[in-house]
Amino acid sequence: MSYPSFDLAGVDQLQISTQPDLVPTVASARRELARMVAFDGVVYGLPAVYQYAQMCRQYAVEGWALGAFLHERELARPGFAAFRVPNVDTLYSNAWLDLRDGPVIVDLPDFGDRYYTLNLLDGFGNASNISRRTIGDARQIWLVSPTDDTEVPSDVVRLRVGSELIWVLMRIQVVGDEAEVHRLQDAVVLRRADGGSVADAGPIGVLVDPDEVMTDWRAFFRGLDAALRLIGVPAHDLVIVRRLSLLGLTGEARLELEQLDPEIRAGTEAGFAEAMKVIDACRPQLGEPVPTGWTKVCDKGAHGVNYLSRAVMSHVGLGANVVEENTSFNTYADVEGRPLDGSSGGYEVRLDTPPPAGAFWSVTMYDGDGFLVPNPIDRYAVGSATSQLVVDDDGSVTIAIQPEDEAGGVRNWLPSPQGRFFLVLRIYQPGPDALSGAWLPGGVRPVSR
Repeated sequence: MSYPSFDLAGVDQLQISTQPDLVPTVASARRELARMVAFDGVVYGLPAVYQYAQMCRQYAVEGWALGAFLHERELARPGFAAFRVPNVDTLYSNAWLDLRDGPVIVDLPDFGDRYYTLNLLDGFGNASNISRRTIGDARQIWLVSPTDDTEVPSDVVRLRVGSELIWVLMRIQVVGDEAEVHRLQDAVVLRRADGGSVADAGPIGVLVDPDEVMTDWRAFFRGLDAALRLIGVPAHDLVIVRRLSLLGLTGEARLELEQLDPEIRAGTEAGFAEAMKVIDACRPQLGEPVPTGWTKVCDKGAHGVNYLSRAVMSHVGLGANVVEENTSFNTYADVEGRPLDGSSGGYEVRLDTPPPAGAFWSVTMYDGDGFLVPNPIDRYAVGSATSQLVVDDDGSVTIAIQPEDEAGGVRNWLPSPQGRFFLVLRIYQPGPDALSGAWLPGGVRPVSR
């Protein structure tokens, strides 16, 4: 920021009002103010709400949420509901760590040369990784804590995190051996540093549905109130959150939407709807356009105070890895700028050289809303781990994207739906050329109309 900044601590003129802020007595003004505050609240709080809602889903399924892993035992397929835009290369495991009673130890098995990562996200989606990229092949024990006041044994590595509630999203690559991945999932141990139980079988507060918070303003703001009570508010965000008192949040008691003034309720509903429209409209802007028509996704899991991009990222793909762990590109349009649509015909993508990946790469197909689409060969991605991937003599890879294999035997066929879709190219453990932009994917070219 180019403006000078200054600290008001100790300044005589700064006196704190003992009165709450003004609430307009004019009905239309009250409704308009609520609309603006709700809009800002959605943009600010969406990552916290979506993550909290995922924890509620785990609680509803298993009867517990904090301190224990819920392992996915099958790769993501159509109907996968945990979040949008899942990869189909790794098995997921989820756990939430409650650090209010002290640090948690994460004890890892020996993964060998298999790709894995534990993506640790704070309450607002800021991420760090424990992975082969960050620690190599060594087996290590980690202590996860929001403070530095705990003594760490010599054989333990400290990871300081940004909130007292941490989402651990683990990914382990499957290479046709799901049973071995199940063994590795079960071998990751969570335990209290003080020897106590890390699992909490008690209630987690107000339960909200992950699908409803995306579409229902009441579910969203109930989730926001519950999430902020659990994870707290970063000091630099207090000014933003204080404004939410107009909507009934921030008080000692939990949010009671039914008790709000009708004009404030109407404004809150309108603000939620408008914010979600803006967030959805920004989905194609999650990064920097590259000359081949793709967008290189930027700043995943590293948001700072970029609240809108943080909200869009969480809306599109909750739990995203940082770019150093997984560099990704997406595209919603072909090289001619027209939206990708399987009903318009086929496409192809030519990669002059395979993506520079220290682990592996893949190109995955999603419908317009970010969900996997059923297809006749049960294939949702093409990549370096694809069985019988065809690599041309010059080292290039061409991926055929079309609804049907009419002639039979289409090489590297990625089935597309009869409608809008988009593609995501992921590079796991990206090399320097992927990070710098020296390597780029070829454009998506229509082959028939």
